[in-house]
Amino acid sequence: MSSSNKPIRVGVIGLSAGGGWAPVAHLPYLQNSPKYTITAVCNSSIESGNKAIEYYNLPGSTKAYDSVESMCDSDTVDLVVCVVVVFSHYKLVKPAIERGKDVYVEWPLCGTTEESKELAQLAEEKGVRTIIGFQSRAGHIHSTLQEVLQSGRIGKVLATHIVGSSTTPETGNRLDKRYLYFKERHAEGTNGQVTLTIYMGHTMDFLASLVGQPKTVSAQLQTTWPKVNILDGDKIIETNVKKTASDYASLHGVTENDVPYTYVLRGGDSFQEGDGLVWDIIGDKGQIRVTGATIMFNIGADNYKILVKDYASGKIETVPMHEKLSLPLLAQNVGMVYERFADDKSVPTFEDAVRRHEFLDAVFTSNEDSGSVQTFAAGKWEPLK
Repeated sequence: MSSSNKPIRVGVIGLSAGGGWAPVAHLPYLQNSPKYTITAVCNSSIESGNKAIEYYNLPGSTKAYDSVESMCDSDTVDLVVCVVVVFSHYKLVKPAIERGKDVYVEWPLCGTTEESKELAQLAEEKGVRTIIGFQSRAGHIHSTLQEVLQSGRIGKVLATHIVGSSTTPETGNRLDKRYLYFKERHAEGTNGQVTLTIYMGHTMDFLASLVGQPKTVSAQLQTTWPKVNILDGDKIIETNVKKTASDYASLHGVTENDVPYTYVLRGGDSFQEGDGLVWDIIGDKGQIRVTGATIMFNIGADNYKILVKDYASGKIETVPMHEKLSLPLLAQNVGMVYERFADDKSVPTFEDAVRRHEFLDAVFTSNEDSGSVQTFAAGKWEPLK
């Protein structure tokens, strides 16, 4: 709760009556928490905003705006939540920060690392609190794994390898028309590839926050599904459309703790429903194995399982999960971010986003240079000499 014990007033950018991420991931918590109240909706038109307010049965006092500037100048918003496509993040978030509003932005922060750095610096200068949408760090899977690692049950971490599928159509051969940009290797105004920036960013942030930030990386990226069908809901409206974006990523390196890591993301469906992830964290006393339906911890799954093997006894135990919020799956981790923010606990920030953007720049550079090793030294990524 805010220091005044009054609900935090939220202005949402990108809440559409036509669906999207905001209504399934953000609204379930925001509409049911006494710690927050939605006071404003900012869309491309006031008409669109009013439709969303009515459709989602938001409070009668909620007002629609057609510009971030007018919404923030109204003095009815404490926290601006940006839930739109990444291409618009910079131009929509900057005015909110300039007006001293706290901001929550879905990952990626911006289309380029330079824009992300600028917003992070501006937020620091204005003294506003920031949240980047690495929500898996706030979830019960993360806290459970963190507890196991800190307990010493597996001893010193020696290596880790994570392999899995996102199990989402966008990385395979089906693409909804609202995500047409996912098929492009080079989207205008962005660094690297938007698709892999989203997917690798989420999972590598989760991994790094538990076993250490990457210190080196060598990358191989491939397009394994070069043709896609375009869908409108369940209906195919175009077939065999060329896709240039990579949907396979293989990363290797060591963390700042000198732990070797391997990360493999493959596009398309898993071998069978429910088995889209195998992640091993290998220690000198034991080993953790995490399994579940998807490698995308930010989205989550109902069947995640954490097993711990003790080398001395040979015994394998299933670890009880920490408590999660009683919300729909897609809203559970996002809800925990809001909980932590309201209670003045740590949340992923724009500084975390900049670090991940810089890492991904190194990934794309490595791939373009035939997998050359990139290393983080003196505060920046550069080729290993």
